[in-house]
Amino acid sequence: MNFFSFEFIACFTPFFLAYWLCQKNVRLQNILLITASYLFVFSFQANFAYVLAGYTLFIYLLANVLSGYLSSRWIYSLLGIGIVGSFIVFKYYGFLQESLQGVLNQAGIEAELPTLAMLAPLGLSFYVFHSVSYVVSVCRKEIEKAPFWDVVLYLCFFPSIVAGPINRALTFMPQVQAGSREIIDYKKALLLIILSMVKLFLFSAYLSENFVNPVFSSPVSYNAGENLVAVYAYAWNIYFNFSGYTNLVTGIAMLLGFVLPVNFNAPYLATNLKEFWARWHISLSKFIRDYVYIPLGGNRKGTFRMNINAFIAMVISGIWHGVGLPFIIWGALHGVGIVLINIKHKLFPLHQGPATSIWQKTNVWLARIFTFHVVCLTWIFFRSATFNDAITMLTQLTTGGWGESFLTSAPMLIAFWGLLLLYPQCVALYHWVGRHYQRVSWIYYPLPLALFMTLVFILSPSGMPGFIYANF
Repeated sequence: MNFFSFEFIACFTPFFLAYWLCQKNVRLQNILLITASYLFVFSFQANFAYVLAGYTLFIYLLANVLSGYLSSRWIYSLLGIGIVGSFIVFKYYGFLQESLQGVLNQAGIEAELPTLAMLAPLGLSFYVFHSVSYVVSVCRKEIEKAPFWDVVLYLCFFPSIVAGPINRALTFMPQVQAGSREIIDYKKALLLIILSMVKLFLFSAYLSENFVNPVFSSPVSYNAGENLVAVYAYAWNIYFNFSGYTNLVTGIAMLLGFVLPVNFNAPYLATNLKEFWARWHISLSKFIRDYVYIPLGGNRKGTFRMNINAFIAMVISGIWHGVGLPFIIWGALHGVGIVLINIKHKLFPLHQGPATSIWQKTNVWLARIFTFHVVCLTWIFFRSATFNDAITMLTQLTTGGWGESFLTSAPMLIAFWGLLLLYPQCVALYHWVGRHYQRVSWIYYPLPLALFMTLVFILSPSGMPGFIYANF
């Protein structure tokens, strides 16, 4: 059930009314949320709901029962085994089975490995992240052990189960256990939902349908200029898609009385990869930092170990995103980039304070443009179906006659460069609206918004937009 489908709207409307009719009884509201969340997951496939329920029971027993008898090290070990086992069975087994079968065949060993025909459960990666936060917080005594149904809601909360943001138990569990709730800034919530529709229906869908999918499905059929346009288009496609999804679920959560963590902060304003990850998928970046990088030793064991830890953390991030060599390379490239930045900052400390001189401002712009193109290079591996497809696209970008092909694609290349150069102004406009929208009486909103959204639907491609990160 897509968030934008008529089925979802038809189900959400009576749920929303019933939910707020129970405002005086938070426990009843939680029961409604759990029911709605499981029905939402069940609507995709019944097995997804069963896996979620089984995993939730495992986490509850681990954190609330076994933690009273076992040391934290044992609890973390069991948690790790459960997570790795879940990912191998539901997400990576097909890839591993195919690879191992090939190795056995080459070695002359006659053995048929069993096959599993089960899709990766909806939201597996995200409720696994949530579970790590809960178990670690309980073991560190940052929070008290939560009642069973509070744990259930924390792991199944439907606005963030599909593709995040990643909630922390320390900040989200108090919202689950709140004594009362109210709608949080309904004007902002509705504006975020409308902004998400613009990003998803218009920008993301248009770029995907017209530039990204045709070229990435067959790079060799297109010249260098068209391949470069597709790379630029995908950079903006995934940004509009994922940030649009985040705007949507943040708005829905606010209407339900919950606050989700900030997940984007103008990522293409970043001047290096380290800053990019402080702005892109922020909840994941912080999770990787706190639960992977720091436990590996962080920066506490010298510069060399710090860089190794940073590289390992980014490779793990790549493996989490998907199966196959392209995702590993994508993570490794970001890891190498961050290591190089760390070395550069060690040798040449950063200038502190805002850029004031023309030279400093020029350096900032050049750094942004360079970083954007490094990110675009890594997106090629992220988007390509196979490693060979990524290499084919890279080859096509450097084939002969590229000058002529770039001239042919000049209008679109200029448009994407213009978008990059105007991006700071777009961000500034967004923040300006965020500071002033409350001053406008709500009575003036309906007609302009209705006309605006009508225009969006007329211009946007037909069909329901998908969520890229729902695949991870």
